[in-house]
Amino acid sequence: MAPFKETDALENLQTTISNLKTLLHRFQNALQSPTPTHPPIEDSPNPLALLSDTSQILKAQTTKLSLLILNKPFTPSAITFILNSLSNSCLPAMMSALELCPIEQYTNLMHQFIQSSVSRIMMELLSLVASIPQDEHGIEKTGARDTLASTGVLWAECDKMVALGSGGLTKVAARRVEEYLGLLKDAIAELEEWDPDEESESDTDSLTSNNSNASAQPFHASLEHSLQGLSLSPIAALRKRTLTILRIIRVLYPALLKRRILTFPNINSSTAAEGLPVSSHIQSLDVLVDYTKYFTDETDEIAGALYAGDGEEVEDRLGVLAKISITCVEKLRSDWGGNEDEFTAWGEKWMARLEEIRR
Repeated sequence: MAPFKETDALENLQTTISNLKTLLHRFQNALQSPTPTHPPIEDSPNPLALLSDTSQILKAQTTKLSLLILNKPFTPSAITFILNSLSNSCLPAMMSALELCPIEQYTNLMHQFIQSSVSRIMMELLSLVASIPQDEHGIEKTGARDTLASTGVLWAECDKMVALGSGGLTKVAARRVEEYLGLLKDAIAELEEWDPDEESESDTDSLTSNNSNASAQPFHASLEHSLQGLSLSPIAALRKRTLTILRIIRVLYPALLKRRILTFPNINSSTAAEGLPVSSHIQSLDVLVDYTKYFTDETDEIAGALYAGDGEEVEDRLGVLAKISITCVEKLRSDWGGNEDEFTAWGEKWMARLEEIRR
C-alpha cells in the first residue's frame, strides 16, 4: 500500500507544480499589461499593510520550501501543501495589494516600485519551483545552487516590501532622488576630470612626432603649450560654463529632498483611506521625482555632446535644462499646505543665480 501512496503524492505534487506555474505566468502577463482602473472599494484594507503581511508569510513559506527541497527525506506532500498555500492566498493577495495602489492615490512612483518587486517575486518563484525534485532521488548540487539563489532574491524582495510598509512613500521617493543625485555627481566628476585642451595637446604632440623635421619639434611643442596657456579653447570654455550650471542644478537636489519630499504627507501601512494626500499633491510628487530624473538624464546627454565636441548641441541642451529647472522651482515654490516657507525664499535666490550665470 505504501508504494501506491508515494506514487499518488508524487503525481499530486507534479499537478500542483504545473498549476502554480500556470498561475505565475498569468500573473506575470497581468503585471506587464497596463493596469486597469477600478472604482474605489469601500472598507478595503490598507494595501501596504496587506503587502507587508503577505511578504512576511511568503518569506516564511519559501524558507520552508527551500529546506524541503534541499534536505532529505524527500516529502512531496509537505511541498504540495506549501505550494497550494502560495497559490490560494499569498500570491493573489499580493496582486490585490497592487490593484489597491492606484497611481492617482499612491503615485506612479510607488505603484511602479511595487509592480517591479512583485514581478521579480513571480519570476524568482518560477525558478524556485523549477528546482523542486520530481522524485525521491532529491536535488542535484547544481539545483541546490539555483534554489539558494532564488530563495535569496525572494527574501530580499519580501524585506523590501516589509520596509515599504513601515517607511512609506517618502522613503521611496527620497531614495530614488538620492540615486539620481548620485548619478549626477558621477557625471559632474567625470567632466571635472576631463580636459579637452590636454586631449588636443596630445593629438598635436602625436602629429608633431610624425613630422620628418625632428629639429622643429621642441619649438612647435613649446609654442603650442604657450598659446594654450593664454586662453581656453572654445570647447574647454564651454565645459567650464557647463560645469558651473550643473553644479547649480546639483544643489537643488538636497533642497528638494529636505523641504519637499521629506515634508510630504507620508503614506505607509498605517495610513487610512481618508488620510491619503489629495490627488494634486500626489501628481506634484510624481512630477518632482520626474524632474530630478530628467536633470540627471540630460546631464548625461550634455556630457556626451561635450565629449563629441558638439558645442551647438551643448548650448541648446543647457538652455532647455536651465528653463526646465526654473519651472521646477516655480511649481514647487509653496509647501504642501500652499504656504511660503524656507524653500520659497531659497528658490528665488537660486533662480536669480542661475539666470545670472546664463547671461
